[in-house]
Amino acid sequence: MTVAGRSGMPRERVFWILLATLAVAGVVGGLLGHKARTVRLTLAPGAPEPVAQAATVRTWREVRFERIAEIPAGTGAPLDLPTLVKAGPDGLAYVLDSGRTQVRKLAPDGRLGAAYGPADLGDPTDVAVAPGGAVWICDPDRGRIVVFSPDGRIEREIRMAPAAMRLKLLADGFVGTPVSHSTDLFQRHGLQGEAKGAFGRLLPDGLQSAITADGWFADSWFADAGASPEGAFVYLFRYAGLLASYDSSGRLLFLRRTVVPHPLPEVQIDEADRPRISADTPISSLSGSVIGNALVVLSTEGVERGRALDVYDLRTGDYRFSLRSPVPDARYAAVTADRLYAVGRQGVSVWSWPGLEAR
Repeated sequence: MTVAGRSGMPRERVFWILLATLAVAGVVGGLLGHKARTVRLTLAPGAPEPVAQAATVRTWREVRFERIAEIPAGTGAPLDLPTLVKAGPDGLAYVLDSGRTQVRKLAPDGRLGAAYGPADLGDPTDVAVAPGGAVWICDPDRGRIVVFSPDGRIEREIRMAPAAMRLKLLADGFVGTPVSHSTDLFQRHGLQGEAKGAFGRLLPDGLQSAITADGWFADSWFADAGASPEGAFVYLFRYAGLLASYDSSGRLLFLRRTVVPHPLPEVQIDEADRPRISADTPISSLSGSVIGNALVVLSTEGVERGRALDVYDLRTGDYRFSLRSPVPDARYAAVTADRLYAVGRQGVSVWSWPGLEAR
């Protein structure tokens, strides 16, 4: 069921339109003038050329998922409008309920736990959980990141300009993607928000932001990632078939194309200099999770029906094989060694599975 937002627009649309338009008016308007036009994104001059996969079609493997629980969403339901779910280092999952602008803790058996979110939280766009259980919520609508203690108390607010739309925690700070124009896609900060540098110059000046380069950080702490450097992360481009891996210092580890290649998207700019990515643009990566040395990406691109869980080597970005998602309308998924948490149109479901080792 769809729930109306503050302006009468369905909250589902509010969330995704926010991701496609938040703070974009100033990103390219000054450079492109006031005439309506469409711009095809390209990589910045000097940016590394993405390495193609040896395979360009999927290799499917069978796996048995067993549903454990279904948490319904809608008016009067336990959840209002869930939009994403993250796996925490504590073995629990964390669901962003955009309808109630809060995060709910979710146990592996499907029980909902503590809630995180003040009454004045705007339209949060991302969630990350620290090893000690602190919950970090990106709130670009209010220009901040809000940090909660494990028991739900606000520990601190980190004010940022530009605000961060996506968030990746590191041992000594965090990496964010700014909602407004920057010369680099990733901004590194200390634990209190102090700036510590920027990296990731992938798109041309005037077109680089978390809007035009929309994506997600793969969900993991890399605690058992073998050859991956400490603090390394993978960024999954939502509307382009690219996987970018960096270490925490900003050194590029790999830039790979996905198994089903997809070009950088077009940006439509209207007469009022309001750019947006078209709603019918194919989606390459809906979410990503790390299990040991494997990267698992939820994707719709190239799938006739349902969703694919594409498995890549975390160290090199090489494609390995694909699994079929048990939730054909999944909009986000967090995959762990023995659980899959998926956000679908009806709510959030929890599934058990034998893990990658069984493949």
